Amino acid sequence: MRVLEPQTGGSGRLVLISHGLWDRPESFEGWGRLLASWGYTVILPRHPGSDSSQQQAVLAGSSPPPGPEELGLRALDLRAVLDAAPRLRLSQPVDSRRVVVLGHSWGATTALQLAGVRPTDVGLLQRCSRLDDPERNLSWTLQCSWLRGVDQAVVQDERVIAVAAVSPPVSLLFPRGSGRQLSARVLVVSGSRDWVVPPDPEAITPMRWGVTPGNQLVLVRGGDHFNLRPGARDDGGVLGPLLLAWTNAAFAAGEAVRPRAGAPPLLTGGAWGSGELPLVDVTGSLPPP
Repeated sequence: MRVLEPQTGGSGRLVLISHGLWDRPESFEGWGRLLASWGYTVILPRHPGSDSSQQQAVLAGSSPPPGPEELGLRALDLRAVLDAAPRLRLSQPVDSRRVVVLGHSWGATTALQLAGVRPTDVGLLQRCSRLDDPERNLSWTLQCSWLRGVDQAVVQDERVIAVAAVSPPVSLLFPRGSGRQLSARVLVVSGSRDWVVPPDPEAITPMRWGVTPGNQLVLVRGGDHFNLRPGARDDGGVLGPLLLAWTNAAFAAGEAVRPRAGAPPLLTGGAWGSGELPLVDVTGSLPPP
């Protein structure tokens, strides 16, 4: 795993970042560097069963694609980091009892699992075989591969107080109403030009199902599955200010961060936009299902 620590003025607060399928922690160092510059300790674990090295093994013919068990194992990777955090040799101790998790693509699904969204096989069984389903998209190839791993994939962790899920493939995995079990506040981010995990049905439809008040959906006009990643940019790229504002607000809210009826949004009209691509909070304008 990669560990990024603040140079000065550390807050002792911990953020985890989960990468997506066949990706690596280095792709998200930009988010980590920005957060570390604000006093956070950031840990970016590698998910060995579905990272870039595993992709190379698949392409070389020496390994099969990720197995369905990875759906649960990825979440357990993050839980293991939280368990080990008090024993890590860091320049400053961190509080692993209150943590924010950021994730991209499959990493976003992992973050939502820790937040308390419970996967089931209902949607997978009903829709994976329907090749003419009008909502079918590329992410369903990945989601349908999880079928035999769903029963091992409920990995909620109360230490996680808020998550930001960027481009999460979830429409088949999380059934309508599953957001009622959330123990952490959720921000979902999706790009309007994401053809891998399109905003509808993967982000807009689930948010229209009436998840717990206080969760938010931000759409990025012109965002796709790859240009929302920060790479090594110290400013965090397109989503840097948004994710920083979300993390700051989550920790500042104290116990009020937990999702509940009537909870006010964490993101307000602050300076979390981007000069590159327009970001719009569409939470309040979603039509009913």
